[in-house]
Amino acid sequence: MFAKFYSILKKIKGTASLDRLNELTNPDKWDNPAWMKIHRELESYAVDKHCFSDTKAYAYRKGWEWTQCLWGLHTLGAIDKKAKALGVGAGHEPVLYYLTDHIREVVGTDLYGNDDWTNNAVGGNEADAAVLEDADAFCPRSYEKSRLRLINMDGTDLQFKDEHFDFVWSLSSIEHFGGHARAKQAMTEMARVTKKNGIVAVATEFIITPDCSDHPEFFTKALFEKYILHASPRLKPVEAMNYRLPPLEYLIDPIMIHLNGDVHRTRHHIILNNGHVQWTSVICFFRRV
Repeated sequence: MFAKFYSILKKIKGTASLDRLNELTNPDKWDNPAWMKIHRELESYAVDKHCFSDTKAYAYRKGWEWTQCLWGLHTLGAIDKKAKALGVGAGHEPVLYYLTDHIREVVGTDLYGNDDWTNNAVGGNEADAAVLEDADAFCPRSYEKSRLRLINMDGTDLQFKDEHFDFVWSLSSIEHFGGHARAKQAMTEMARVTKKNGIVAVATEFIITPDCSDHPEFFTKALFEKYILHASPRLKPVEAMNYRLPPLEYLIDPIMIHLNGDVHRTRHHIILNNGHVQWTSVICFFRRV
């Protein structure tokens, strides 16, 4: 097993950095004070407190995704009091509520109440229809309610005009849209509704199993580059992808989601394994050209 991990480290290269935007889940971000400031503020908007921590010893993949998204948007100057933003497959994630206190308009879309996703999904009711009836129940603090609008909508068919939003984000949802071709369609739609020079931020599931060449939902490096990174000629990555893997201590200690009692353990939650493949998150920020 260890030999396979070492072979990955040789094939998928990159450099450690506290300032990278386009990367795999990076526990070193917990050493970045500016990033951590956002992480701590974002926690105040979250009902899922287990996704947040003070140290990387308890780093959680979802908390990293949410914080990395906002940190990247701040870094790129996208978060502005006049901005309008769209979340695709946004569920009730705390990013929605955080943004209401920082920009003019926040629209969240998902298949709220869809049985296949909401009721039968592994890991929780991310698209619980209850959020449409009572959004306040999914945020433990006050926020600018008038700036938030939640809509039941398919991420592959966004019912908005061209170039309507200043930035768009989608975090670990696009892989559940019905296959790689539909993920690419969603990328095309996000590009269409984003203003020129606007930002699109997308995170998804990145397979690190060395002998995996295909998967119906998640992405190997080759599939990620084909269906996400180069999905639309209108989307240009703001920087080169950094494919550096999390440190070995995380690789050899994954969350075994097919084993009872392992999903919600209290130590780090960076690498996942379902008995067939092992994966983590990857995020990329694009500039709409």
